[in-house]
Amino acid sequence: MATRALRGALKFALRAASVALALALITQSWQLMHAVRVNRQLAARLADPAAQTVPLGEDPRLWVAAARQPARAGRTAEAAALLHRAADASLGELRSIALYDLGNLYLQAALQLPDPGANGSALPLFELAKQSYRSALMERADLWDAKFNLELALRVAPDPDPDDAGAPPVLTGERAVTTMRAFTLGLP
Repeated sequence: MATRALRGALKFALRAASVALALALITQSWQLMHAVRVNRQLAARLADPAAQTVPLGEDPRLWVAAARQPARAGRTAEAAALLHRAADASLGELRSIALYDLGNLYLQAALQLPDPGANGSALPLFELAKQSYRSALMERADLWDAKFNLELALRVAPDPDPDDAGAPPVLTGERAVTTMRAFTLGLP
């Protein structure tokens, strides 16, 4: 009797495991088909210059990959639009990659300008790059490349010091009224 119950439990466990395995196989197959489709779209877009006018699919990975070609060609606005779209539509690692690539795009555009440290038109690009790197680091704090590039952007265009905002200097030490010796304020 005990062996019959044990056999029944074993059969149930094997059936449950086979159902779970079948579901996992179906899920993995669907993800593989989706990845193959995205790769085909990207390969067709990169191979044929006329395919640049064909609208991209709805996969943010495709947008991130497709942004590299306009970035290399110097079309910063087009690449930035694709990367913004990918960052807004994705979460997790893909979002951090899109934000990091966006920061790289802005930093590269700013550094290509003549005399980027003194050029006033480079400052907004540096600020956009720093904002993108900080956003990427908020998503993934271990993104060392974003940390390095943020440091580079901060060296060229440092953030304004909050103490230099035009506020009057704070009195310190013996200069403050409350610490002056041998001086009364007229109180009894």
